[in-house]
Amino acid sequence: MRINYALHADVLYVVFTDTTNPCAYIELDSGVICRVDETTDKVVGITVPDFKRRVENNESIQIPEFEDGLSAERLLQEYQQER
Repeated sequence: MRINYALHADVLYVVFTDTTNPCAYIELDSGVICRVDETTDKVVGITVPDFKRRVENNESIQIPEFEDGLSAERLLQEYQQER
C-alpha cells in the first residue's frame, strides 16, 4: 500500500495495488473516489479530495471498509448498506 498527499491540490491518494490496466472511477456520496481496475473489477485505490480542509474542519470522511480484492460491485453494495 502507498499513501501520497498532494499539497498543491489538497488530495490524499491511497493505492492498494499497482496496476497498468485501465481504471474506472466511482465517486461515493461522501466525495471519496474509488479507483477500479477495469480488467479485474477490483478496487485498487481511493482518492480523497479536499483532505486537509476536511480534517481541519473536523468533517467526517466516510471510507468503506476494504478487504483485499474487493470488487466494485461489492463496494457499492456495502456502501449502500452502511448509509
